[in-house]
Amino acid sequence: MADKILVVDDEREIRDLLQTSLSSDGYEVIVGSNGEEAIELTKRENPQLILLDIEMPGVDGIETCKRLKAEEKTRLIPVIMVTALGDRDIEAYLEGAADVVNKPFDIAELASRVKSMLRVQHLTNEIERGLAYIEELGKNILKP
Repeated sequence: MADKILVVDDEREIRDLLQTSLSSDGYEVIVGSNGEEAIELTKRENPQLILLDIEMPGVDGIETCKRLKAEEKTRLIPVIMVTALGDRDIEAYLEGAADVVNKPFDIAELASRVKSMLRVQHLTNEIERGLAYIEELGKNILKP
């Protein structure tokens, strides 16, 4: 099963470029154009990774990331912020972004970061499953 990536950017050209590139790399790509849509799609589609623009109308990417990280169901999904503004990197990291890529970006470099971040996400998922299993074993051992 292909990893699912959510791409959120208010610029259609960027969404189309990322969707085409990531799809050709074998990923299932979902697209959104604003922060509210990103939150809704994340909860409904449960992507393994989110590429999120910072500067968007309405709820910007920083606030979107903050909201996603505050929810139990979405907090562990890595977010790579994509931005034309290099002065908000620290703010993005403080709100939970795993990485920041500046526009204009090199598509090969971005693809490499996506692959690396997904590798980390798969390991995180394995750890979460292992911890849940250990917790369940502990409950069974303690039963009278």
